Amino acid sequence: MSFLEQFPDRATLLESYQPDYSQPPLKVNNHIHTPYSFSAFRSIEEAVKMAKDEDVKVLGINDFYVTDGFGEFIEKCRQHQLFPLLNIELIGISREDREAGVRVNDPNNPGRTYISGKGLAFPSILSGEQQQKLDGVVKESNNQVVKMIDLVNRWLEFQQAGISLSVEEIMKEHAMQLLRERHVAKALRLKIEESAGSDEIFFGLLEKVYGGKSSEKRREDIAGLEEELRARLLKAGAPAFVPEDEKAFMNLEEIIGIIRDAGGIPTYPMLLDGAGGGITEFESDKGKLLEVLRERGFRSVELIPLRNRIEVLKEYAEYFYENGFVVSFGTEHNTTVMLPLTISCKNKVSLDKSLMQISFNGAAYLAAHQYLFQKEGPGYQQGDRNEMERLGRAVLNHYFTST
Repeated sequence: MSFLEQFPDRATLLESYQPDYSQPPLKVNNHIHTPYSFSAFRSIEEAVKMAKDEDVKVLGINDFYVTDGFGEFIEKCRQHQLFPLLNIELIGISREDREAGVRVNDPNNPGRTYISGKGLAFPSILSGEQQQKLDGVVKESNNQVVKMIDLVNRWLEFQQAGISLSVEEIMKEHAMQLLRERHVAKALRLKIEESAGSDEIFFGLLEKVYGGKSSEKRREDIAGLEEELRARLLKAGAPAFVPEDEKAFMNLEEIIGIIRDAGGIPTYPMLLDGAGGGITEFESDKGKLLEVLRERGFRSVELIPLRNRIEVLKEYAEYFYENGFVVSFGTEHNTTVMLPLTISCKNKVSLDKSLMQISFNGAAYLAAHQYLFQKEGPGYQQGDRNEMERLGRAVLNHYFTST
C-alpha cells in the first residue's frame, strides 16, 4: 500500500491546511539519477542523506527506463523526512524532426528526444504489454553496450594494454539492471587505476589505450577522464563504437502512452543553451515551442538549470509557467561528478525568488497528482493548476507535520 493512501481525503486535507505565505518555498530537486541507471551516487540512501543535509525537502528520482528504485527511494525518503516524487526518463525518436534535420533536446542527434514521466504510480500499474516494451528497450540498449565491451577488449588486446573488461563484473560492481556506455568508461578507468601506481605508469597506460595518443586530462579529474575514454573509444569514429539499433527507441506517441498508462505526466526536458551555448532549432523560438509541445500532448516541462545561464532559464521557465505549464527543475547527477543537490544555474548562480517559487509550485502540483492518483484512482477529478498547487501544498504540509 502506498503511504499516500493513508492520508485524509481531499476535502479534509484542504480544510485543515492554513497556508503561511510569509515562509519561503521549500527547496526542491525533481530530477536525480540513481545507481539503477547511472549516477554520481553510490546508493539511493547517499542521495537522500545529501539532500537532507542541504535542506532539500522534495526529491525526485528520474532513472532511465526503469522504476526498480521506487520502493527503496520511498523508504529512504520517508526515513529521512523528504517527500518522494516518482519519475522516469525515456529516449525516443521523432522521425518527422529527424527527417527535417531538426535537433530537439539532443544537440548531436536530430530527432532524438528525451522525455520524462513525472509522478508515476507506485506500485506499478503498467500492463504486461507496456512493461514488455520497456524491457525490450533495456534489452536492446544492453546488447549494444555488450558489443561495445567486446570491441573494447579486442582494442585493448591489440594495443597490448594488459587489461580487459568483463560484462559480468561490470553488471555486478557498477550497474544494476541497465547497462550504459558510462558504466564501460567507469569500469575501464578503474582498471587503469588498479594497474598503475605512479602517474607515469598511469598516463603511459592511457596512451596505450588511446592508440599512442596522450591524455588531455588530469589524473584526479575522474569525470573528465571518463568522458575522454567515452569520446576516444566509444563514440562515432572510435574503435569500439557500435551504432544504436532502431529497436532501442520508441516513437514519441508510444512513450507518451506508456507514461500515461503508468500514471505519470508526460514532461518535456528543455536543453536550451546547454547545447554548447547555442539553442537547438526545436527550442529556439519559445512561442513556437509552446505550441508544438501542446500539440504533442505536453503540459509539463523540466529544466536542468546548472547547464543554463540564468537569463535564458528565467525567460523560458517564467514564460511556460505563465502559459499554464507545470515547471520542474533538477540536477540529473548522471555522471561521476558529485555536485550539490541544491539547484543553481550555470556559473553557480542561485535561483531567484521567482524561480524558487515556480520550482516549488511544480513540486506541489506533482505531489497533488501522486496523492489523487492513489486516493481517487486514475480518473480523479483534476482541478485547474492553482487548485492542484494548493492541494499539493496541503499534501506536503500533512506529510511534514505527521511524520
